[in-house]
Amino acid sequence: MSVTFAVGLFELFGIAIPGGVQLAVLLYALGRLHLVDVGALATAPSALLVVGAVVSSYVLGSVTTPLSAVLDKITPRWHRTPDDARRIFLASVPDARDRPFVSADPNVLLAAAELHNKPVASEVTRREEVGMMQRNLALSLTMASIAALVEFAVGPHWLLAACCALLLSTAVVGTIWRERKTRHYPWLKTLEICFWIPDIDTPFAPDRDRR
Repeated sequence: MSVTFAVGLFELFGIAIPGGVQLAVLLYALGRLHLVDVGALATAPSALLVVGAVVSSYVLGSVTTPLSAVLDKITPRWHRTPDDARRIFLASVPDARDRPFVSADPNVLLAAAELHNKPVASEVTRREEVGMMQRNLALSLTMASIAALVEFAVGPHWLLAACCALLLSTAVVGTIWRERKTRHYPWLKTLEICFWIPDIDTPFAPDRDRR
């Protein structure tokens, strides 16, 4: 009997990769506390080591995803909304100002785009996957920067720890800023795709306009 495991891009980019960073930070912290012999783990069979790392990364990424959402919400000044995407879209395409589809929910519009032309709409999905990875990586880098700050406080390599803490903190800010831009793109691209879909306005038009 054979078992097939299918891993989607959302699981890989959004969960497993950030979870891998968190696993590395966790192992480092456990090693520094002398709770785990990291060197002994490296002597395990390579196949078992790889499987364990992949599973652990996925589990950690899944568990910490809600925490990533909390971190995402505490930076309100950088929030971009679908209304921002509509405003930019209408500024570029004023002919779409009175079209009903512009006011529709972005998720519904993306579903319509996928039904119309899935290969074209896959670019939107890919950017959403990258945005999710960046959001979850922000938490992973925050954990790493906290570990560096603790190292700075306890020593003895305080200078190296200070440099790492500064670089990692900068990476957190940059990752969050980049995630905001990445998340804005799918909303704008979805509107651009739907503009060219025939009869896209019909489902969103008021009842009186359908008669």
